[in-house]
Order: sequence, then structure tokens, then C-alpha cells
Amino acid sequence: MDLTLAVVVLAITIAFVFILVWVVVVVPQNRARKNQEQVVAELKIGEQIVTVGGVIGKLTYLNREEDLARIEVAPGVEIRIIPAAISHPLDYMQRLARMEREASQPRSQPAKGRSGRATRK
Repeated sequence: MDLTLAVVVLAITIAFVFILVWVVVVVPQNRARKNQEQVVAELKIGEQIVTVGGVIGKLTYLNREEDLARIEVAPGVEIRIIPAAISHPLDYMQRLARMEREASQPRSQPAKGRSGRATRK
């Protein structure tokens, strides 16, 4: 009977550790990957971008099917990169601040009757 209890406790402990690692490691990585994919999907030709290596340039070509992008780092100088190497637009922090401001704006108020109070039915 003691051996069975030990096996059950061990199995529960292993399952708990697996779930803990999943929540601490895998979920944040998936969230970051989805965020990165969304950032790259919203890019437009002509935007200033930053690569994961820290190179700043203007996006001049983006083809997701070919998995190829080009950025202009100086007048007349373009480099080829893969789209996964794009970290974010240069104005990324301003975009985040604007999105946070818009999210914190109060929603529209409920319709009011003639007395100035919200109407009930």
C-alpha cells in the first residue's frame, strides 16, 4: 500500500512540475511569438523598422511567401533579411502608448432620459 501511495504522489508531483513549467515558460513564449507575428503582419512598405540585430532601416520590400524582405540602411544601400529578423517598427513605443491611451478611454455612456438619469425598463 505504501508503494502505491508513493507512486501516486510522485505522479502528481511530476504532473504539477510539468504544468508549472508550461505556464512559466511555454505560455509567455507563445504570446511573444504571436505578438511578433502580428507586428510583422501590420508592417507596410516605407516604414522605419528595427531588426533583432539592432539595424535600423526603411522597409522597401516584403514578400512573406518567399520569406524575404529588404531594408534600406543608407541611400542606395539595401540589405536582404528574412521577415522573422524584423523586431519592430521604429515608432513601436509610441504605438504602444497610443494603444494604451485608447484602451483606457471611457466607453460611451448609457442613454439618458429627460430627467438626466439613466432610463430603466
